[in-house]
Amino acid sequence: MLSRPFSLDSFRCWMQRKQEQLQVLQISTEERKGNPENEKECTPDPFIGYVHESERAIGQVTIWASRQMEFEVINIDTEERLLWTYVEQIEEQDANFETMLKPYFGALQSGVTA
Repeated sequence: MLSRPFSLDSFRCWMQRKQEQLQVLQISTEERKGNPENEKECTPDPFIGYVHESERAIGQVTIWASRQMEFEVINIDTEERLLWTYVEQIEEQDANFETMLKPYFGALQSGVTA
């Protein structure tokens, strides 16, 4: 199977497909828009982000056009940070979002450290 080239649009499409699975797990998804349309030309590093919330935890994942990624999960009751990961450079061959975000979605579901 050929992997798709990395882009913000490829991540957005993947997340839209993933959203249906997350709803079954009772995890809500909300897109964060950090670059309003009229500011795109002024933004040196456009990004796309999503906020997810389950019964136990809240998380956010952000990915930049420069191939950086950051995600974190916080326990709702204790406010303890369960997971924080920063990826400095997503390599083209490693742009498997399912694999990269498995610990993120696991912590969201369980509410405990991944």
